[in-house]
Amino acid sequence: MVIRASRPISEVVFIVDGGGSAITTGLKGFIKVDFSGKILSCTLLADQTGSVVVDIWKAPYNSFPPTNLNSICGTNKPAITNGTKYIDKNLTNWIKTINKDDVLAFNIDSASTITKLTICLKVKQ
Repeated sequence: MVIRASRPISEVVFIVDGGGSAITTGLKGFIKVDFSGKILSCTLLADQTGSVVVDIWKAPYNSFPPTNLNSICGTNKPAITNGTKYIDKNLTNWIKTINKDDVLAFNIDSASTITKLTICLKVKQ
């Protein structure tokens, strides 16, 4: 009999806060990831009804900073259209692997109305 412990599930969470105003386009910041794993899902949660398209970039720490050429989303960028939430558990065309010490960058491609956005990546280590 072989018993395998399941690997832990972690979340990488990034918040874009417009400070009471609608969030704007552009690069919003970075997170260095301290573990390796596979991205299982991406969730967006908005404080109010609106629209947003997010791109996530990834590069090794030694190649910081990541740019739009390092997008992990391919042609399937996370997006909310006239709503408050989004979840994708398939991640078609995504680069799903994260290596220890990779840096993720979060870029807003387009946005309207939303003043606070939470971006959550569920990762299996």
